[in-house]
Formats: sequence, C-alpha cells, structure tokens
Amino acid sequence: MTAGPVEVAGRYRLGETLGAGGMGRVWVARDEILQRDVAVKEILLPPDLVEGERDSVHRRTVQEARAAAQLSHPNVAQVYDVIEDDGRAWIVMEYVPSRSLQEAIRDDGPLDPHDVAVLGLEVLDALEAAHRAGVRHRDVKPANVLLGDDGRVVLTDFGIASIEGDSVITTSHEPVLGSPSYMSPERAKDGKALEASDLWSLGATLYAAVEGRPPYKRANAMATLTALATEEPDPATRAGVLQPVLDGLLVKDPAQRIGAAETRRRLLDAASPAASSGAGTPPAAAAGTPPAAAAGTPPAAAGSRPHRLRRRYAVTGATLAALLAGGVAVWATRPDERRVVSPPPPVSAPSQASTPSVTPSAAPSSAAPSAAPSSAAPSSAAPSSPAATSRAPSSPAAGALPPKPAGWRDWTDPTGFKVYVPAGWKHSIDEDGMVYFRGDGRTIGIDQTTKPQWDPVADWEGKRDARRAAGDFPGYKEIHIKEVTYFRKAADWEFTFNGSASRRHVNNRGVVTSNHQAYGFWFETADSDWSDARADLQLIFASFRPKP
Repeated sequence: MTAGPVEVAGRYRLGETLGAGGMGRVWVARDEILQRDVAVKEILLPPDLVEGERDSVHRRTVQEARAAAQLSHPNVAQVYDVIEDDGRAWIVMEYVPSRSLQEAIRDDGPLDPHDVAVLGLEVLDALEAAHRAGVRHRDVKPANVLLGDDGRVVLTDFGIASIEGDSVITTSHEPVLGSPSYMSPERAKDGKALEASDLWSLGATLYAAVEGRPPYKRANAMATLTALATEEPDPATRAGVLQPVLDGLLVKDPAQRIGAAETRRRLLDAASPAASSGAGTPPAAAAGTPPAAAAGTPPAAAGSRPHRLRRRYAVTGATLAALLAGGVAVWATRPDERRVVSPPPPVSAPSQASTPSVTPSAAPSSAAPSAAPSSAAPSSAAPSSPAATSRAPSSPAAGALPPKPAGWRDWTDPTGFKVYVPAGWKHSIDEDGMVYFRGDGRTIGIDQTTKPQWDPVADWEGKRDARRAAGDFPGYKEIHIKEVTYFRKAADWEFTFNGSASRRHVNNRGVVTSNHQAYGFWFETADSDWSDARADLQLIFASFRPKP
C-alpha cells in the first residue's frame, strides 16, 4: 500500500513506493490518460522549517521543474508535469528502468577505463545539452547517472540546477547544495556554478568509476572540503587511457580546466578500439567487473562516436531510487523481484559522520511479526544456495517479539521492514536509500537488496580484504567473521578501528531473509561502550521483521 492519495490530480494512480529522502518520496505511477508508467515525486518539507525557508524550498521545487522541463535529450530524464494539489507539490517524471553508476561501482567494483570513457561521452552529451539551455546541473555524481536497461545513459536530478539569469537559487543567502566528494573547488569556496564546475564533477565521477572511490575520499564532509581546497586529487592508479581526461578535468582553477570540446576529444581517444587494446590499460579489477564489448561489435569510424554501452552495464528490471542528498529531486525505477545483489559492503573508515551505504531499498510492503529471529551462535545448517531455502527463519518462539522497553519505538519503514529503535535517536536516509538511526554516540544503519549473497562469510572476507588493502579502518583489529543463526543465512563481521576521536567498535551483519531479499546492519559505537551497547544490538536483531 502507498502512503498518500491513491491518485494525484485525478490522473496519476500511485503504485509502489520507490524511495524516500529528506524532502521527498517517489512512487511509480500510472498516467491514466496517456496509459504509461511515470515516476511521481511528492515534495515533503521538513516540519521545522520557518516560513521563509519553506517559501524558498517551494521556489526551488518550481525551479527544478523549470530547469529540467527545458531539456529534451536522450541522455536527460524528462520532466512531464508539476502539480500543486491540496497544498501538496508533485513532480511527474520519466520512468527509466535502470541501475545507477553508483550501484555498478559498488556491485561490480572499479570499471574498465575504456568503458568509462564511452559512458563519459554520454554524460557529456547531457551536460552540453543542459549548458546550451543555460542550465547548470551542480550535482553530477555516480548516483545521478543511470545505466538504462536498453543501454541508454541518463543524467538525472537537476533538482539543484540553476538557470542562467535566474537569481532564485544563486543568491548569497542560499546554502551551497551538492555532494562534497564531487563538488568543484570554486563551488565549495564561493558557490559559483559554472559550466566548468559541472565538468569538474564529471571528472570526479569518471575517476570514481575507474578507481572505485572519489578523488577526495575523507572521513567526513568537512575533511573532504578541506582537502578539496588545500590538496591535489588522490593519484589515480587504474585510469590507464582515461588519465588525460582526468588530468584535464580535475584542475582547481576553472580557467585552466579543459572545456567540453577538449573533454570530448580526449574521451573519444580513450574510448577508441585502439585505446582499449593498447598498452597502459590496466587489467579488470576483479571478478564481476563489467566485461568488454561483445564480440563482433564493429570498430567506430575514424573521428566518430564509439559504440554505445547497451547491456554492458544494464540489469533488466533493476531498482533505482537515486536520491539527491539535499532532497530536492529524485528519479526512480520500478523494482523487479528477479534482480539479485550481494548484501551490503562496508564503507571506508566510517565514523559517526560517515557510515556504510549499500544497495538501495526495494519496494515497500507490510511486515509480519512472525519473522522475528534469534541472533544465536553460529550454525552450519544454513542453506548454501537459493534453492535450499525451505527452512523457516530462526525464532525463539514463532510469532513472538521481545518486550519493547520504555524509551524505544517500533519503527515501520516505508520499504516494509520493522524494528525496535530508541525513540530519541535521529532518523535519516542517505542518497542511496540506506536508513540511519543515530544517538548517544551510536549509529545503526540498515540497508537492503534484492540479490542475496549466499555465502555471507566469504562476502565479508572479500570486503574486509579490499577495504584494508585500500587503507581503510586505521588500527583495524578483527574480532571475528563468522556465520550466525539468523533467518535463512547470516554472518557477522565484528572489528574495532581508530576513529577520529575514539576507538570505534563495529558489528556488520549481512542476512538473507528470502530468495529475493537480504539486509545489512551496521552497528557502531565507542569501543569503551561496547559492553553496554551489545544488549541494544541484540534487541534490534530480535525485533527485526523483514518485508514478507
């Protein structure tokens, strides 16, 4: 069931909820007049905004629609309609079956430089179309690049875009919105949104695609902005033929940065068949990296656009809710239960301000208390493949829930799961759809995927090795990675590391709850607090009920 009216403006029939962020919720909907699927976003304003701020946000919403609706280009998702109905604002958008570049990097690892160059040409097309219309995107990043099931590459989330000559968003009284890891130095310094600023962000996005991380990867936003202002980008080690593109785009002075024409020339060089087979191109990072172009693909003619990506990065029916960090715009796709992705990986060196993100959430549904599990010791009886999943979830007493202590609430998430959480803790959702609860120096992160990993122990071991090799988790000390009895299949990765202010203690749990559903739990606290915090973690595990 959806939360909200069944229809919007008597025309758009709401279906599944696809995602929610700080300022919006998105549904897949049916346009009853044109008989087509669309994505509909309701703008939700935080209740603590003062009147002037609410007016400003409302103007931003209208600005978003004006900016995106001007653009008609195959690499830009289209805005169809803007509606104000009974005091609520809605944006009707093109529905794009896809997954994001962010998901591709997370699920498949760093991508091949030649393939990234091809993708970069598509994103550059979108930016040039926007710039011709006087529109600056201002938040180009992997989460806002959709890899369509049909091979189409789509740049989304023009929600913080600015229109040339319009002062609504460019006044000095407005905050600078965007993602610090992909923000240009001039935007971070004084809020300037230039065409060159979007090109910097394109460079940072391409860097992340080949390196698996952005060029400035720090523990928190403030540290990232400081590095952006004072340091050069971290050296790229996997860029190969893409290195000249990154060298030209990631230049701090926008006057010295290469423009769109030179960016296109360098991308064409990197994307050419000769470059893809030449010296200097590093090997694929690991199993799961998207393969090269299919055999038989003809070479591009001299000076022409190389072949498009097509299904190389596509996942048929994949779920996407690419949420803008500031919450002003969202583009989403319809979930498909056929899609299957591994349980959540940890992020590097998390702290209270930087915690793990995993695969975006699936469509919502009500959860049943009968799934309440046990978090007991390791078990060797869990199934090893999706076919062996007839075993019921572990439970101390089928249908029973632990008593809810005073000061706790039974949280019902829009995506369908339920869990006990402390009532006073702050709730948030990151741009990838991961749900967080923070308070008392502790953090709970819950994410989910429709592609279970049926060997969670091996999955955690692989994530551990990769993160430690990348220099994450300073002072890392492993407590264990072990299988635990919890629902269909589960494993815990417990460790400590040196945080910015204290020794931190983390328990990561990956759990398969059905053939098509898995969850990841990140629980972090000060190491000195672990003994007291552990009881709370066990209560969270015991009270968790996945979507059915």
